[in-house]
Amino acid sequence: MKKYLVWLAAFVFLAGIAAGCGSSVDENKPLAEINAEAAKMDEAALKKQIEAYKKAIEAKSAEVDKAVAKVKQISPDKILSDESKKLKDTLSGLETSLTKLKDGMAAYTKALNTKK
Repeated sequence: MKKYLVWLAAFVFLAGIAAGCGSSVDENKPLAEINAEAAKMDEAALKKQIEAYKKAIEAKSAEVDKAVAKVKQISPDKILSDESKKLKDTLSGLETSLTKLKDGMAAYTKALNTKK
């Protein structure tokens, strides 16, 4: 039993390390900081970061689509309800987040194009 727990702990540890090794996407990072970071990166790192942003954008787009579908399902008599307002605020936040992700990816793409 002890051997099993040791192996399980080792697996969890390695999985955590592997998950942390991927490129991180921070939608709240200022564009000036992204541009400075991108200028120091090589082509491979830029491509990796762009791919990470593509995945994040796809995931965020799916969230936006779900929120839009929920907003469209609101009946006319409930448009001014608190639930409706919360849903619209959530959608607005998701759209802002998506815009930030797209701007970040554009900055990395621009840096990659200047390196070629």
